[in-house]
Amino acid sequence: QFLVYWAARFAACGVAMFPPPHAPRLARWLGALYFLLDGKHRRVAERNLGRAGLSPALAPKVFENAALLAVEMILYRGRTAPVRIEGREHVDRILARGQGAILAIGHLGNWELAGLAAARAGHRLHSLARPLQNPYLNAWILGTRTSTGQVIVPKRGAVPVMAAVLRRGEILVVQVDQDMRRSGVMVDFFGRPASTARSPAVLSLKYGAPIVPVNIYRDRGTHYLCVDTPILPEEYRGRPDAVRAITQAFTSRIEAFVRQHPEQWNWLHRRWKTIERTEGVH
Repeated sequence: QFLVYWAARFAACGVAMFPPPHAPRLARWLGALYFLLDGKHRRVAERNLGRAGLSPALAPKVFENAALLAVEMILYRGRTAPVRIEGREHVDRILARGQGAILAIGHLGNWELAGLAAARAGHRLHSLARPLQNPYLNAWILGTRTSTGQVIVPKRGAVPVMAAVLRRGEILVVQVDQDMRRSGVMVDFFGRPASTARSPAVLSLKYGAPIVPVNIYRDRGTHYLCVDTPILPEEYRGRPDAVRAITQAFTSRIEAFVRQHPEQWNWLHRRWKTIERTEGVH
């Protein structure tokens, strides 16, 4: 693990020699190499795209986006990234009422830079994240994620911390587009059942915290962090399955964001893994 860490640091030093405007060109080279060498994830991406009704030919762009995220995180380390925040008034109004807000985001564009920019803009973010298995890499990346004031909440044992954040009327950020296995609730995503985190809906109903879907995408060198209209828990209370209804609501918003820029979503992740297991797909 230590050797892998230093190999990553060495590679990062090489990338850091380039100025930020060269990030897209460098990412194209690295993404093409990544696509060529990683057959396992190439097959995952192509299968996911096809089953979502999109062209598998987008897969090389998906790898390029993954490479670009890493390159940008290195080149903008300690610098102010070109991030434009739109719709922040939706969150400001919630906080002004003394309520907490749950930001539901996906693995779109460069979600890492977006979090750094939002924290730099004055929002105190508490972002849920799973620590990396490599402790050296994890400490390195954690230092970047917290460099502008963002607080990272480890997923293990996170529920009491998440509840405390909302009780204080602060912002909780949860990425809601990964397979949650048996602990999730099944909702529709691109026309297929997907196991999705239930905690945002449960916490929203319990603490009255609106869920605010957030779109993140890159366009011609600028990153756009677009805050959408809130999903209000009071509109779902009393329904037979309020948790599932809220979860479907924010999942549908995330799907709409992905459809706008499909090449910028993380198709390398097996989003439908839980349902595929029941279908015998490996």
